[in-house]
Amino acid sequence: MQTKNISKALFCSLLLACAAQVSAQTAHLTMHSEAGDYIGQGLDYDISYAAGGPGSFWTNVFQTLPSGQPSEVVFFISDAANWVELEFGTNQLGMPMQPGSYADAQRAPFAELGHPGLDISMNGRGLNALTGNFTVTNFSYSPTLGIQSFAASFEQRSDSMSPALFGTLTYQAVTSPVPEPESFALLLAGLGLVGAVVRRRKKALQA
Repeated sequence: MQTKNISKALFCSLLLACAAQVSAQTAHLTMHSEAGDYIGQGLDYDISYAAGGPGSFWTNVFQTLPSGQPSEVVFFISDAANWVELEFGTNQLGMPMQPGSYADAQRAPFAELGHPGLDISMNGRGLNALTGNFTVTNFSYSPTLGIQSFAASFEQRSDSMSPALFGTLTYQAVTSPVPEPESFALLLAGLGLVGAVVRRRKKALQA
């Protein structure tokens, strides 16, 4: 019986090792607001979200090109004290959202032709008009699953001379619960070991 219990424990441990390959949805926003900036009120912020944890997070594609590729994306993140909505657009540039640097941004979704769109609002505070820029370092999208990853830094001002709001946003969607190849190998090896233990146990009983 003791051998059987060890085999079962080993098998369960191997299954848990494979299940551990699942990664969770995460989002992280940091912002630095200069003194006099209306949106951030001159403070620093660090807001994180993880699936199943406190706070909330959602993302959506606000506009697409005729090809169906996303050209304006929106993110919402909150914790116990603050909520922030962030919008990034390339629609008026006639190109899909993709990694790159975007200068001379105007308020999304009202940016004029030839200008990228940007709009960071917080706790109900927003700007009717703004200037800014942003740099996207990571963006992946699935027509069936939506936005899968995003990373960008940004700078926003109510006009070119006003105090700025600086920040970074990163987002990673839930990945499929598929074990890594090493985990499969570990599981197969473990099953072989469990089988060997069981066979030895049977032989001992027969003897």
